[in-house]
Amino acid sequence: MTDRDDDERPETPEPPAAAAAPAEPAPSGARSEAASPSGRRPSRPNLLAEKIAVSRDHAGYAFRLEPSDLANLRELPGARGKTDEELGAEFLETQRDRLVAALAGDLPAPAAVRVLVDPYSRQVFLAHEDRIRGIVSF
Repeated sequence: MTDRDDDERPETPEPPAAAAAPAEPAPSGARSEAASPSGRRPSRPNLLAEKIAVSRDHAGYAFRLEPSDLANLRELPGARGKTDEELGAEFLETQRDRLVAALAGDLPAPAAVRVLVDPYSRQVFLAHEDRIRGIVSF
């Protein structure tokens, strides 16, 4: 048995003084990682605009324009100065009755419908699951 109690822990040797002190001070303009408020490197800002889909419900159908189709709306006259989301919302609002009429006989409501835009032929293709269910000229 030893003279130590079970509660005591053995002492660990201290590191040498040379290892505890930094060799050179950092230049005045440089910041170390530890100098940031959270102790982590600051993250870089995300410069890419996050694009989201636009959807509108009408007569039991959920019409959805994906970001790639929103970008196609930019090719249409009158798109200047509007965001993709504004273009998509405006397009779905103005064309909603025509879109519903194109689907009425083929696809029972309620259904989720993707709206694919071809700005050059000025047509939209209405897709449900993996099939085109209607085509509308605008």
